[in-house]
Amino acid sequence: MNAICNPVPKRLLMTILSLALFFIAFNEISFTQQTTTFKPKGLNSWTPSYLLPMQSDNPVTAQRTDFTITMRDGVIIDCLKYTPITTPPAGGWPTVIMHHGYGDNKETLADFCRAQAEYGYYTMTFSVRGQGLSGGLSNLISTLEADDLIEIVNWIKRDSVNGSNPSKILIMGGSQGGAVPLIAATRGMQVAAIINSVAPPDFASSWIENGSVKMTLLWTIDYTPDTARYNSQVISMRKWITTNTKSGWDSLAYWLPRGRDFTNGLSSITTPMLVEAAWQDKFFNADGWMQNIDKITNAPFCSYLGAVRGHGSDVSATEDIWHMDWFNKFFFQTLWGMQTDIFTIAKYQYASTRFPVVDNRYFTFSHDSSTTLLRNSTEPLKLFLNKNGELKTTVQSGNYSAVLKNKITRNYTLQQAINEEFTGSNFNSKFKKDSVTFITSALTAPLEWTGAPVIKLDYKSAASTFAQFNYQIYEVLPSGERRFINRANFTDRNYHRNSRKQATFRGHAHSHVFAAGSKILVIITNLDKAHTDEEFFGTNPFVLPVMNNGDHTVYLSSNSYIEFPILTNSGIRPNALFEEERSTETSSPYSYTLSQNFPNPFNPSTMIQYSIAEAQKVEIKVYDLLGREVATLVNEIQNPGSYNVMFNAAKLSSGVYFYKLTAGNYTDVKKMTLIK
Repeated sequence: MNAICNPVPKRLLMTILSLALFFIAFNEISFTQQTTTFKPKGLNSWTPSYLLPMQSDNPVTAQRTDFTITMRDGVIIDCLKYTPITTPPAGGWPTVIMHHGYGDNKETLADFCRAQAEYGYYTMTFSVRGQGLSGGLSNLISTLEADDLIEIVNWIKRDSVNGSNPSKILIMGGSQGGAVPLIAATRGMQVAAIINSVAPPDFASSWIENGSVKMTLLWTIDYTPDTARYNSQVISMRKWITTNTKSGWDSLAYWLPRGRDFTNGLSSITTPMLVEAAWQDKFFNADGWMQNIDKITNAPFCSYLGAVRGHGSDVSATEDIWHMDWFNKFFFQTLWGMQTDIFTIAKYQYASTRFPVVDNRYFTFSHDSSTTLLRNSTEPLKLFLNKNGELKTTVQSGNYSAVLKNKITRNYTLQQAINEEFTGSNFNSKFKKDSVTFITSALTAPLEWTGAPVIKLDYKSAASTFAQFNYQIYEVLPSGERRFINRANFTDRNYHRNSRKQATFRGHAHSHVFAAGSKILVIITNLDKAHTDEEFFGTNPFVLPVMNNGDHTVYLSSNSYIEFPILTNSGIRPNALFEEERSTETSSPYSYTLSQNFPNPFNPSTMIQYSIAEAQKVEIKVYDLLGREVATLVNEIQNPGSYNVMFNAAKLSSGVYFYKLTAGNYTDVKKMTLIK
C-alpha cells in the first residue's frame, strides 16, 4: 500500500484538539492527598495537543496489544501498542513512541496512541520504571530510565514483523517524556526524530536554581507508592530538602544533577529534534534552552519558546494553531521524507506575553522569530534599586538600604510549614511574610524583555545560616491594574551571620512586551507567592522558604540592580525609556488602592492586592452578608508599598463576602463570591 501524504482534515484536527485539551484540563484540576495535601495529579504530565499528520483521511480499526519487556537487570516494563488492522506499507508503518510525564503511566497516552494508529501509524507507550505497573524503582528521570528507553526502542525495531518501521521511529513526550529521549540520544540511541517538550537540558539543576528548592521538586519526589516508587537516592533527596540544613543542601546540590542534566551531551546528538519550552513553567527555567541550544551542533533542529501546555504555564489558542502546522511539518520532514521549511525557517521561534489578559487568566501572546540566538538579540537595561521604592536607570547616591524582615518563630520547621501548606492561623503567626517594593516611572514606549533577567544583589543578613531573596516582576498599567510576569530566586546556602556580600544570579527567562505608559514593579519577598500561581500551587510558594530568623538587608548601591535583556529596535536610549525620573524626597511612589480579588468567583482561595502610601497600621478583614467578621487577613504595621494577601475560605460556605482595607484614614470595601 502506498502512503498517501494528505494533511489532517481541519474538522478532525479541531475535534482532537478539543479532546486533548479536556484531558490536560482534567489532569491539572485533579488532586491527590500526600504529605503536601495540595498537589496536582500528574502535575508534570504531558499529552499531545492534537493528532499529527495522517496517512489517509479514512480511519481504520486499530488493535491494542498489551505486553512486557524485560530490562537488562530483570525489571519488567509494562507496555502497550496499537497497530492498524490492515496491510502495512512497504517497510512498515511510521512508528511513534509516546513517552509519559513523571507520575503517570501507559494509560495516560493510550487513547492518543489508539487514535493515531487508526490513521496509519504503529504507536506504542509504556509505564516508566517505578511508575504504573512497571517494576523496579525510579531514579527520577536519569540515565537509568534512558537506558531502559534504548532497550525499548531496540525491541520496537525488532517488531518490524508486526508492522513497525525501524528506520522511521519518532519519540515524543514532555517533562520526563521529553528529557529521557534526549538523554538516551546522548548515549547512542538512534531514531528518526525526537520531540522534546518542557524539559531543558539542565532540568535537574533548574529544580534547585540559585540555591532555591522549587516546590515542584518536593512534589515530584513525594508521591505515594501507587503513583511512583523511588530508589534510596531519591528517598534521601526528600530528607535532604526538609532538614533545611547545609549538609542536606550540599548533598542535594551534588547528587541531583548527576546522571540527569544532559547539557554536555547535546553536541553528540545526531537525531533531528524539535524542542519547546514554556515561559511560565513551574518546574524548569526556559533559560536552559536559551543558554544551551547552540550546543546542538550535529543535528538539525527547530525550537520554540512561549505558550506550551503543561507545568502550569499560560496557554494560547492562537499559538496552539501555529503549533499544529509546526508539528505537522516536523512529521512530514522526519517520518515521511517530504521536503518542508521546518529546518530552513528561523530556528528560534518564540511568542511574547502582553496585556490584555484573556478570560481573566492568561496573557495574550504575539508570535515572533529570530534567525540568531535570542540571547544575542538583546541589550541589557539596568534598573537600580533606589530609596523611596524607586527603580531607576541611575544609581542611588548616599548610604541607603531596604530591610526584608524574615521573622520565624523558633523551632517552627520547614516540614511543619509544608504540612500546613504555608497557610492558616498557625503558619501566619509563626512565619511572617514581608516584602519591599520598587517601581519605575511610566514607560515612554513599548519595551520587549526577551531572556532571563540578571540580578546583582548587595546584601547582609542577621540570619545564622541561609539568606533568601525572591524577586517578583510585574507590569502595572496606568489604571493601576497589575499582573505578575515572572521571577528570580536566590538562596545563599553558605552564609555567615552579618557578612556583607554580593551575588549575581539569573532569573526565569521570559519574553514580555510592556506597554507604553506602564510601570515595571519589582517586589523582593521572603515568601514567593504570586497571585497567578494560585491555580497551580494553591497556597504553596514557588520555592521553599528558609526558616532562619533574621532581617535581610539590601544595600541600595551600584551593586543592587535588575538587568533586563531588551530588544532595542527603536533606538531609544535606556534612560529615555521612562518618564522623567524626578526626585520623590517628600512623596511616596505609592497610592492607597484595594484591587478586586483574583480569581473571582473563587474556590477556595483567592488573592487580594493592595497598596499603601505611608508607614502605618493596616487591617484587612472579611465579612459575610450579615456584617459578621469571618476572617482577619492583615493586622500589622506595614511600610509604603504594594502587597498581596491570600484568603482561604475552605471552612466557609458558598456565598457573597466583603473584604475591607483600613489604613489610617483610608478605607475601601469590595465584594467577592465564593462558589463551592
